[in-house]
Amino acid sequence: MPGTQQILSATMLPRCAGVLFAWLAVTPLQAGEIPGLLPQLPPFHERNFEFVFSNDFLGRGGSVDDFRTQQLILSTRLTDRWFALLDHSILTLDRGVDAGRIDQLTLSAGYQLIARTREDRTDRVAAGFGVRDSGSYGGERIQNGFHRLIGSEIEELPYVSGNDAEATVWLDASHYRLLQDTGEGRLLRSWRRGAWFRGGSLVTSGGEWDGTVSALAVASRSSIDVWFGVRTDWRRGYGSAVLEQTAQAEEDVALVFGARFGPLVIETVQQLNNEASYGQLRLVSTGRRNVPSGKSPGPFALEFGFSMPDVTMRVVGKVPLRLPVLGRSGWQESLMLAASHGEPQYKNDNRLFVRSSQLDVGLEFERPWADDNDWLSVYALTSAGWREQALIAVNEAQAVKSGSVGRAVLTAGGGIRVLASGPPGGWRLRIQAGLLGTFPLADAELALDGGVYRVQERAINVLLGFTIEFE
Repeated sequence: MPGTQQILSATMLPRCAGVLFAWLAVTPLQAGEIPGLLPQLPPFHERNFEFVFSNDFLGRGGSVDDFRTQQLILSTRLTDRWFALLDHSILTLDRGVDAGRIDQLTLSAGYQLIARTREDRTDRVAAGFGVRDSGSYGGERIQNGFHRLIGSEIEELPYVSGNDAEATVWLDASHYRLLQDTGEGRLLRSWRRGAWFRGGSLVTSGGEWDGTVSALAVASRSSIDVWFGVRTDWRRGYGSAVLEQTAQAEEDVALVFGARFGPLVIETVQQLNNEASYGQLRLVSTGRRNVPSGKSPGPFALEFGFSMPDVTMRVVGKVPLRLPVLGRSGWQESLMLAASHGEPQYKNDNRLFVRSSQLDVGLEFERPWADDNDWLSVYALTSAGWREQALIAVNEAQAVKSGSVGRAVLTAGGGIRVLASGPPGGWRLRIQAGLLGTFPLADAELALDGGVYRVQERAINVLLGFTIEFE
């Protein structure tokens, strides 16, 4: 896509995305998407796969890291009509006698009842069902791990009881009408201009109700969309203090500003009465997915990602490698050099963190899911290296560091990659999600503040990020 290439160069994308992810992770979010519904995107796009990271970014926000402090959404289209969505939200309340935190995990499946596109309009109606649960799902470790990575304040809030798992049903409808095509009118003659209306509603078996409506103007050109308008949200039926206060913070009329640059989507929602806002950074795969690419392995690939709940930042460089033993198996091999760093929280102790740095070398194997195209691919990796770890105890006055200890470590993992965009003969961006396991050859103990703690332990984490392949 030439338009994308003009705006986001391949060399700048990893740096920019890394900064944006980190910023989103540590700034306060006081509103958010309805857990279980897809984030809004102009309906004339076919959304194949999407990775959404939400926080108070691009907006006024507040000075307190509170309410829906972070929201992570993964969605994928399973067939032409069916899609699935996973939402992980971190909710906090740091004021009053009801201070505490709750994590919210929502899994949804949806079906496109109407998916109709004409020259001047697009209509989409989807309905679905799912399950939503509130409890402890690693939110404290994720939040504080990102805070330590950036050098922000640590949140000390106990988990409080939430709701039991509840069934959900929902309905989501969007309508787009083209008002002026390119070459028409006096303003923005090179852009297509239209109106977009969206409404969504979700109810749970426990009596919770979430609703949203929005009316937006959209301007589109090549691989760029820009939209702005008004959105109204309602929240009802929430019980515990953390859930209820979060619902109240999210219920308001707001102004919406959003833009898509190829696979990158940025949106901000500015509330009018609560004086709050939130923003989103998304990586989205749109368009046709059944077209063969005919791509051969490029000379170099760069991967950038975060692991969770033990939050570390991971950067990988890869070059193609051909192993004769695999023959014509269809697997593409790469030699990889990986570096990772972070300060994840030590188990459930929100005042103790593990400074961890790792360097490893290994092999990655990847092949398309289908033989006729590589829109979706699977990968597996294995590597060996060295990891250094130290303990850091954080209190109000200072941070105390222990000595460090190093161990040889083996790493193994795998997952999927989804093609997002990329111009022919240039570079392509691929969204990835998977699991990453680290297995030190031996554990160790470190002493700090009169205590002895075991480190260099085995762990398996979720790895999310993207890969840029240079042709």
